[in-house]
Amino acid sequence: MTMKRTLISILSFALLVLLISALAPSPASSVIVQADSAAQAAKVVESHGGVVHERLTIIDAVAAEIPARQMAALQADGRVAAVHSDDAVQLAGGRGNPVVDFPEVVGADTVWNEGVTGEGVTVAIVDTGISQRHRWSRAKTVARYDALDGDSPHDDPHGHGTFMAGIVGNFLRDGERGYMGMAPGADLVDVRVLDAQGKGTYADVIEGLDWVLANKDAYNIRVVNLSIVSGVNSPYWADPINQAVEALWAADVVVVAAAGNGGSDPLSISVPGNDPFIITVGAFTDNYTPEDEGDDYMTPFSGAGPTETGFVKPDVVAPGAHIVSTMDPNATWAKSYPDGRMGGRYYRGAGTSAAAAVTSGIAALMLENNPAMTPNEVKYTLMASARPAVYENDGTLTWSLFQQGAGRVWAPEAVFGDYPGEANGGMAPGEKYVGPAVYRDGQFVLVDENGDELPWASGYSWTGGYSWTGGYSWTGGYSWTGGYSWTGGYSWTGATDWQTLDDDTVWQSGYSWTGGYSWTGGYSWTGGYSWTGGYSWTGGYSWTGLVPE
Repeated sequence: MTMKRTLISILSFALLVLLISALAPSPASSVIVQADSAAQAAKVVESHGGVVHERLTIIDAVAAEIPARQMAALQADGRVAAVHSDDAVQLAGGRGNPVVDFPEVVGADTVWNEGVTGEGVTVAIVDTGISQRHRWSRAKTVARYDALDGDSPHDDPHGHGTFMAGIVGNFLRDGERGYMGMAPGADLVDVRVLDAQGKGTYADVIEGLDWVLANKDAYNIRVVNLSIVSGVNSPYWADPINQAVEALWAADVVVVAAAGNGGSDPLSISVPGNDPFIITVGAFTDNYTPEDEGDDYMTPFSGAGPTETGFVKPDVVAPGAHIVSTMDPNATWAKSYPDGRMGGRYYRGAGTSAAAAVTSGIAALMLENNPAMTPNEVKYTLMASARPAVYENDGTLTWSLFQQGAGRVWAPEAVFGDYPGEANGGMAPGEKYVGPAVYRDGQFVLVDENGDELPWASGYSWTGGYSWTGGYSWTGGYSWTGGYSWTGGYSWTGATDWQTLDDDTVWQSGYSWTGGYSWTGGYSWTGGYSWTGGYSWTGGYSWTGLVPE
């Protein structure tokens, strides 16, 4: 009898443990779920026991938490178009450096002298917020949105967003050099998506971009500045943030993004800068001599192309070192880099984030002077008017096109020059494309639609380094002609293993392929648009590996 009671007690305890386990909350995953519509995505999530946090109409999705035990069923649900992990997003970076007059370096003072200051154009700063403790920011901020749901709403405890906003639109004057911002007449919209540590999630960023799309006409938002980055975990077209920026581009909003501060190795362009449609900006420094271009050089932190799908990036480069702008002394960034304080509320910093803000300001100047310009026309003109660094003796590039793109932005020509044409020729937002760069015989080369190396794409190579010792000049003449093709040509000699599978591989129409080029590096892509590496993407728009970077 005692043994029987003991056995019953053991069984009862086991049942109790099972009951407690069944009642205990299941671990949940933060995901972004796409379907035919945001409403449909919400229904699917709720049918699998998930909780919807935000509707992301811009990409027909919801941000939600799903019980881990329901993840497989959610992914297998036929109503689902894609399931993405709600990955981390962070700032494009900043570090302390001496001061430089960046508007003069890109010729913005010449544009101001002609009466063009960006008036009538609104730039959305999607970042950590814009502090209202500055006279210029209170006057220029016409609308505000906070995607962080009450985490220090309508302010900038980090400092990065205020710094970028000042680069774009500070109308206060430096006593000797003119305005402190690129487009002092432009209005600003504050879209806060990152917290006091400069971090956030995909859902928060997409929520902010969704708000911009819904309110662009009310505030005449023509430019969005994205000085934020995330890792590349998929082909660009499968990334939810890239889908959102393409939706904005299609809605006549110019999107400017940082190349990223991951260094100058090939394939170091970050999300969303890896999206071929938008304007991606790398950083150079004038070496503290704004009036002498002869000693300028690429910053060693500036991300370089090609992208994971073979596109040439960055599109252009802009000043990104020892940039001066405003920030609150108590902000996280200010406290982290106290040596950057220049006095009062002015600080110095560096990064491709700053270079992107400089370029957003130029875009605002362009759109004031010609409000009818489309995003594709803005991008084409910005690139066609850019000035690549070349050696004076033979005209060859000082930096690879995968480092400098079309070259250094030059505001006077971008605003007043006549460059008829459109970037992204033959491409439509929301569709999949692959660029012309392939890795062959130890170097990146540009090829045509048949996989043959372009005749002008030989003879130029880049083997490393960020600076040179004279003998070169900034000139014009290198520009895109129809989306992917360059009128000059260069190749990259790196160590990343990207090669053709066979000599008979040809690209399909529109520069999209159905196999043929295989990544054998950190991410393995075996054709058919399937990723089999660290992040697995199995066709359609479904992720089977939901591990954040």
